[in-house]
Amino acid sequence: MIKLNFNQLYYFFVVASEGSIKAATKKLHVTQPTISNQIKQLEEFLGFQLFKRKHRKLELNEHGIELLGKAEKIFLMADEMVRTSTGKLAQTRQKIRIGALPSLPNSFIHDLTFKLWKDPTNAVSIIHADLVTMIRMLDEDKLDLILSDEPYNKSKRRYKSYNLGSQRIVAVANQKFSSLKKHFPKSLDGTPYVSYSKQSRIQDDLEYYFKIENIHPDCIGEVDDVTLMRVGAEKGLGFAIMPYIAAKESLKRKELVLLGELENIKCNGWVITTTFGSQNIAIRKAISYYMHKKSKAN
Repeated sequence: MIKLNFNQLYYFFVVASEGSIKAATKKLHVTQPTISNQIKQLEEFLGFQLFKRKHRKLELNEHGIELLGKAEKIFLMADEMVRTSTGKLAQTRQKIRIGALPSLPNSFIHDLTFKLWKDPTNAVSIIHADLVTMIRMLDEDKLDLILSDEPYNKSKRRYKSYNLGSQRIVAVANQKFSSLKKHFPKSLDGTPYVSYSKQSRIQDDLEYYFKIENIHPDCIGEVDDVTLMRVGAEKGLGFAIMPYIAAKESLKRKELVLLGELENIKCNGWVITTTFGSQNIAIRKAISYYMHKKSKAN
């Protein structure tokens, strides 16, 4: 039996998944020379190179791409074996660290993470932050996945983005604004309005919509938190525009009225993770469960 050095293989796997030796040092907590030496020894053992080295940049060659696919399966199986062993399962929980945009509806976050919370082998934590901050935390191995309203395509080899589908976008307000239902959306012109911040993807779409429709609402303030926006609308500060699921319960309780739907605008839900993180079985199960549940609902 040929003896493969799995430590060397793991170093290769992390470098290939993270996209560079520098990024791999943060995950492995070892120096760049150590990683370089381990990969060199692996290449010598295998008898072929795994990377194309161009101007200090590493790019997987055909051998490297093939080996990465096999390494992913090996370490995925190893991770599952350790997690499901009786002793390990009884002693520890796998930490799943999730970042979410404040502008996302809580119901969306709950539906996506429900399977993770229910799994007794997981310990889930959720933080809210802007996308730039969360991408940095993902790079620093402080998050396992991000819930966003847009994908992150800076490096398709290093990051994975999964589209979880779209949500209806509606305009809602306190009962005193119910007359705005007539002649919607033109009726929104000059009406007090609680908007998203300029950092939000949906706000870019809304501003374009207002421009096309020649609507100029009276923006009384900006917030990132969709829950705070909904409460402001319930209190009669002005109308608000949000995913239907974020306003659904308030509409049922008649704390809000539906002014109309913005048919040309949708709020997309995305999961962003690293190539390494995308192999996490718990995360993959949660995404699959959400998509299955959503397809049944439709």
